[in-house]
Amino acid sequence: MSKVLRILFTFIGAVILLGLVSLIGLVVFVNPNDLKPQISQAVTKFTGRQLQLGGDIQWSIFPWLGLQLNDAKLTNTPGFGDSPFAQIRKLDIQVRLLPLLHKQLEIGKLQINGLTLNLSKNAKGQVNWEGPLTTSQKNTGHSQNNLSDNLKPIGFIVTGLNIRNGHIIYRDQQKNKYFEITEFQLKSAHLAINKTSPFSIQFNLQANSPNINATVKLYSNILLSTNKNHLALNQLNLNSFLKGPNYPKGGLPLSLKGNIDIDLNKQDIIVDQLIAFINQIKLTGRVIGQHFLNDPFFSGTLNSQQIKAGKLTFQKIQLGFQFKNNLFTLNPITAQFYQGLYQGNASINLSTKIPFITVQSQFKQINTSSLFQDLTNISHQIQLSGLASLNLNISTQGDTADTFIRNLNGQGHFNLDQGALKGINLSYWIALGKALLKHQTTPKNMGSDTPFNKFNGSFTINQGIVSNNDLVISSGRLRVNGKGTLNLPLQEIHYELQAQPILADGSPEGIAIPIRISGPLQHVSISPILDQLSVDIIKEKLKGKLDDTLKKLDLKKLFH
Repeated sequence: MSKVLRILFTFIGAVILLGLVSLIGLVVFVNPNDLKPQISQAVTKFTGRQLQLGGDIQWSIFPWLGLQLNDAKLTNTPGFGDSPFAQIRKLDIQVRLLPLLHKQLEIGKLQINGLTLNLSKNAKGQVNWEGPLTTSQKNTGHSQNNLSDNLKPIGFIVTGLNIRNGHIIYRDQQKNKYFEITEFQLKSAHLAINKTSPFSIQFNLQANSPNINATVKLYSNILLSTNKNHLALNQLNLNSFLKGPNYPKGGLPLSLKGNIDIDLNKQDIIVDQLIAFINQIKLTGRVIGQHFLNDPFFSGTLNSQQIKAGKLTFQKIQLGFQFKNNLFTLNPITAQFYQGLYQGNASINLSTKIPFITVQSQFKQINTSSLFQDLTNISHQIQLSGLASLNLNISTQGDTADTFIRNLNGQGHFNLDQGALKGINLSYWIALGKALLKHQTTPKNMGSDTPFNKFNGSFTINQGIVSNNDLVISSGRLRVNGKGTLNLPLQEIHYELQAQPILADGSPEGIAIPIRISGPLQHVSISPILDQLSVDIIKEKLKGKLDDTLKKLDLKKLFH
């Protein structure tokens, strides 16, 4: 990828060189258009590509010496189509000749309109910016470093740089990826080697893996050092807006502030004093990158006082992250979560068209009462109170909230101590069952909660459906077992409980009362399972009659 910059700089440099030679030719009464073949031949000798100059060269002498070039093209590598590798529609340049005697290039105005760059990788992995070297390059050993060394004695100053209507396209046939930058604009009032210069950039970005549609604006002070090959961006301010139907209100605002130091030789990057805002979520931290053009690797740390994920709130978040080979990893993640602690890690695989996500989480001593208050405001919703612990491993794939939930798979287990099941009074249902058994009057429902000592179980998740078959609730002289499903895509619950009274010695007392919990989560229905209860009542009555018959028979006398 660094060769792209070399070829591009050579192309622009050749066009500028043509302008300088043309200006000198103007002084000695030489038609600058007559120099086109010599310049094209020199560029071909160095890059192995042909420089095509379509329009005429127009010059001016007041207030500075200047010229205008039109329709300059650099041909593509054979086998990559007929589109030019690079193209400039129009270039205006003004220079001072006297500083050239002191090896100083002072450009009063440099305007480039319609800069286009086509980058391609074919199905065999070959790229069009690594064309075959010419014979002179192989013999002389020209390289990017040698080119840089030759340019080091010459400094430059650009007092007015303006690039408009830039267009950069990258296509990767091997991985079926592309990105495209359109409406690229760059402005700088004063650009010089080894001096801080303000500049601004803005462009539109589209990509397919992952899907990105964004507008980007960047303001910063730039410091370019040829001796150390360092590029520094100080007081950087980047604002972006990601567009798409999957974002709230059709878009996601993103802004970054910080200082960036780039080593052009090693392709290393350091971002310090980073402040990021993602849809009003503030993050601070530091980022380190290596080989950002060829084989990018990024790592760092991020911190935030508060992050909201849907209706859930995480506080005092700390996380480390890495990005390599299209795999974005968050590890470790720590946060405060509803008066408890959260620890976990996550990975996002971006190598596929739709990102694949895996998450491992541990929640400790979570205040479930506060959690349910944030999850829903429905007064008749079944809720839990108490301190909960939860281990959860999940995976999913999706680019919208709906597909994310439908593709959810995983497993976990939970445990609550000294809490209450709100919205259902299991003691009432036991009393109701006994009344039905003895044909007594239906009892009144006194209260709507079931306090418990323990509430634990495990679950699996398959395509967004949570299944639990081992729920155990211990509540004084009551033991409850349960099993059922929670359908997250449809927001429905189908659950059955067996509420069993127990004696002081732990043995069961009477029959267990079956209870069904079903329906949409916003309107849950609770009722006894009458058909099962009727069978249990008959069994209980038959058992009582059988006991009385056995007592009357006096089995001891019968067998003597």
